[in-house]
Amino acid sequence: MTKRLLPGLTLLLAALPSLAELKLPHLFSDGMVLQQGDTSRVWGWTGAGAPVTVRFAGAEYATKADGQGDWMVRLKGLKASDTAADLVIEAAAEKKVIKDVLVGEVWLASGQSNMEWRVANSAGANEEIASAQDPHLRVFVSANVAELAPQKDWQGAWKTTGPENTGSFTAVGYYFAKQLRAKLGVPVGVIECAWGGKPVEAFTSEEALAQLPIGKQLLAKKAQASQGFNADQAEANFRNQLRAYQENLAKWEKDKQSRKPRPPRKPGHPGKDPSMPSTIFHGTIAPIVGYGTRGAIWYQGESNARPPTASHYEELLGCLVSDWRQRWGYDLSFYWVQLANFREPTTEPGVESDWVVVQDEMRRALKSIPHGGMAVINDIGDSRDIHPKNKQDVGARLARWALKQDYRKADLIVSGPLYSGMEKKDGTLVLSFDHAEGLKSRDGQKLKRFEIAGADGKWHWAQALIDGETVVLSHDGLKDPVKARYAWASNPEGANLVNGEGLPASCFTTE
Repeated sequence: MTKRLLPGLTLLLAALPSLAELKLPHLFSDGMVLQQGDTSRVWGWTGAGAPVTVRFAGAEYATKADGQGDWMVRLKGLKASDTAADLVIEAAAEKKVIKDVLVGEVWLASGQSNMEWRVANSAGANEEIASAQDPHLRVFVSANVAELAPQKDWQGAWKTTGPENTGSFTAVGYYFAKQLRAKLGVPVGVIECAWGGKPVEAFTSEEALAQLPIGKQLLAKKAQASQGFNADQAEANFRNQLRAYQENLAKWEKDKQSRKPRPPRKPGHPGKDPSMPSTIFHGTIAPIVGYGTRGAIWYQGESNARPPTASHYEELLGCLVSDWRQRWGYDLSFYWVQLANFREPTTEPGVESDWVVVQDEMRRALKSIPHGGMAVINDIGDSRDIHPKNKQDVGARLARWALKQDYRKADLIVSGPLYSGMEKKDGTLVLSFDHAEGLKSRDGQKLKRFEIAGADGKWHWAQALIDGETVVLSHDGLKDPVKARYAWASNPEGANLVNGEGLPASCFTTE
């Protein structure tokens, strides 16, 4: 009798939605911050076709999982609130309750090591950490993940600002968020997705990069590195190297007269190398695409300050921004940090460097990336450290753009002088600028680091005088100058043009 019932029972169970564990990405966890307005979405996985109910802030949303068990709901009309609430999700017979959820402003903080740089390692860290106490400023502290293909989840946890957590926060993201908290008075959440030493193309999808000639070149390099990779052979080679290391280590322990050997690194698939195109996108960006977010702040470029990417940085950055905006489905605000002054100062005109090329590509991106902005920091770098410790000013300068463009704080000056045009006049070059009100030299001395050239292309130090909101350049040996540039060096020591707000001018070339 039992045996005769089994086929029918099997058919009945097959017709029902599969019962599977309700799972959520790590991003949806206790202490999370949701974006106010209509862009917040909640998603996860359960049994195929299972009904899903989401309840938050007095509203209830219903949907069904698709054939793969994926589901998503969009939360409507969320209003910023200091009062935490529970986010309740039910699917089939299972319920998950996410506690201590706030609604406010959410920003991504992405880039390489200067964005990953912790509060604990920044200037004034001890005082900042000891006094940090703000339950409404939260950071998603995440893991570094590089993958061959887009992932659905990403390890990390929401942390509240307090002495026990703040030292581990992204310093630039934290100081940016502090400015927003002070000016807006609403909760702020920061999602850190940064990885030291990695290029812009690693954060961009393969589909987007494939639309650019330089992107195709980078993807071809990745494909070439992956071609012929044999995991079994790599593992065998590693075991041989490990055996030799252990033998050498035993000899070293015995006589300790030679240098201690370095252990071999276990090989990984080249396609998971975080310096390769799209690997970080797969591991850290893809899993959070669609999370309700106002915008992103970006501090990166050091790893692209070399051929062939230095002179293509504007288009590579624009590609990343377009890629992210297309995937989120709306125009995320995007504000980036221009590279700081770094390396030994130069003293002669006519010097070239890939570092300043990337800086200028970033300046040019202000014209090609809508609703963007750039924090100029060529006055607060360190000649001997690629990681300047002053992250407070970096975060504050980024926040100026957000407060003005996203939150309508009309009285803010967002930037120092940005070159806008040149006019030839009576043997001089007259340079005009945006954000030029109150032009002056920072130190009260004559303007420095302006270069001027004639038709022969040879650069000379220029005499530079402020005339209202313009700067007039001349050189005694040039009757007909044709081009100019400013702060054109990795470390343009002495560059001192600022506006009335005291914000520094960006490097530029009129070419």
